[in-house]
Amino acid sequence: MSVNEKKSLQLFDISKYKAEIYGISIFWIMLFHAHPMFGVDYTLGTKFLKPLDNLIGLGNMGVEIFLFCSGIFLYFSYVRNSDAYNFMCKRISRLFWPVAIISGPYWIYTCIVKNESILQFVSKFTMLDFWISGDQQIWFVSAIFLFYVIYPYIYGFLFKGKFLNDFSRLVILLAVVALVTISVMYIYPEYYSKIEIALTRLPVFIIGSYFGKLVYEKKTLPKYTYLICAALIIVSFIVLNMGVLTGPFKRWFYMIGGIPLTLVLPGILNILKCKPINKFFAFFGGISLNLYVSHVVVIRVYKLLPFGDIKRLYIYLILLAISVLVGYLAEILIKQITKKKVKA
Repeated sequence: MSVNEKKSLQLFDISKYKAEIYGISIFWIMLFHAHPMFGVDYTLGTKFLKPLDNLIGLGNMGVEIFLFCSGIFLYFSYVRNSDAYNFMCKRISRLFWPVAIISGPYWIYTCIVKNESILQFVSKFTMLDFWISGDQQIWFVSAIFLFYVIYPYIYGFLFKGKFLNDFSRLVILLAVVALVTISVMYIYPEYYSKIEIALTRLPVFIIGSYFGKLVYEKKTLPKYTYLICAALIIVSFIVLNMGVLTGPFKRWFYMIGGIPLTLVLPGILNILKCKPINKFFAFFGGISLNLYVSHVVVIRVYKLLPFGDIKRLYIYLILLAISVLVGYLAEILIKQITKKKVKA
């Protein structure tokens, strides 16, 4: 590798640090949830920690990182085995087990206590409840499920089209999605308010799908790309903290920071070269989907308790630790189940 190549932005490094990047995104998301759910303050009453509190407050960007990477690595899976049936079976299996093992017992309990119908119970297990009722308990899993279903069509449009080039088709597809999103917002505002948290995330997933080919083919970007990414990240942080954006435009603006941040994270990890940090985030990344599900369930269970009101940071951090334990134990169980299933 030449000196210039070493200084350039190596897109394949995203694959090299896949687990760490997923780990950073889910860790950021879990810390962020303390803000909108409970108004937990990370400043501890000091101005010195205000920048940290502001950074955690932008944890929504972790979702953009996660979805961007999901689009990238779905390309890896699909290009290696483009059989749509096998592709969907693997993806749905990966989503189903965390939901069944972690959320299942909670849904059984609420179904009995709240006297919910079997149809409601089934809609939750099939991950369709969010799209039907707008229940956001596992909205992210419901969104990913839909994105998996339509991915073969995204792949076909972007990379198998007979007109223009890949990038032009990407622009066209993003324009169509934006038009549909805005149309739903104005024509069906009530339904839009229920699903906007997922619908407005489809563009970053599509862009990730486009980048999947670039990462897979080990493309490089000029070294000045780092400066461009840094500028975009700073601008996005400033604008989002100002709170001047609303509607889908606010969600879309998270891409302005989330995508560049994903591109430069491997470079930052390369510079740090700190194994403990890598191992820490790689551990979170290895069970990232479990953590998302367990995190939400643990918080909901806690809120059912008579004293289930999170007012202090240390209580929230304890719940995060419990979520990690639940997610880790669930991963062990999932591996045992899937291992036996493969043998059978």
